[in-house]
Amino acid sequence: MAKKQVRNKFRDRFADYYLTNREVTKQSDERYRKEREAGKKKAWTRSEKTMLVITFAALVLLAIKYLI
Repeated sequence: MAKKQVRNKFRDRFADYYLTNREVTKQSDERYRKEREAGKKKAWTRSEKTMLVITFAALVLLAIKYLI
């Protein structure tokens, strides 16, 4: 009787997910770099604006905490 080969399905799926996301990120970064070199100026994305607002809010709260 042959032994059944045990596969770690979670590891396989996680590795596939990781490698796929690395590829997508490389493509996105390359496209962004080409647009920057071409001189195209893009408007800020919604997530960039949100991060900026959160950062400013945190800075204001820190200033209030330590100055008052």
